[in-house]
Amino acid sequence: MDHLVIAQTEQTPLVSFLSNGIMEISGKSIDQDSVAFWQPVLSWVKAYSIQPAKKTCLNLFIDSLDTSSSSALVEVLYVLNDILKEGNDVHVHWNYEENDLDMLELGKDMEQLTQIGFEFDVLKPFPIA
Repeated sequence: MDHLVIAQTEQTPLVSFLSNGIMEISGKSIDQDSVAFWQPVLSWVKAYSIQPAKKTCLNLFIDSLDTSSSSALVEVLYVLNDILKEGNDVHVHWNYEENDLDMLELGKDMEQLTQIGFEFDVLKPFPIA
């Protein structure tokens, strides 16, 4: 299976999904045509779910999501939940800025919706000398 890599823009996130089960989404997803953006992502995850790696790890570093992007991400997470139900390891790491409680709450909502246990990590800024 080929990897899926989509470069980040000002309105769309970086997507790096590797066939070895290491996946990352980082940045903003506020594109006006989010359906067109998320369709290949969801298609790739569905194809991956047919023969997933023994361990799948999705790392999320999301700055902001519009409503349609949130729905698309939940669909991706539902597919990962199906992989988990098949007996495979699935880990979701939700990374958020220290003071961004809205993103933390969104992550907790998605965790509850999808029934995948998330790990929540606070991103701390690098100290400037």
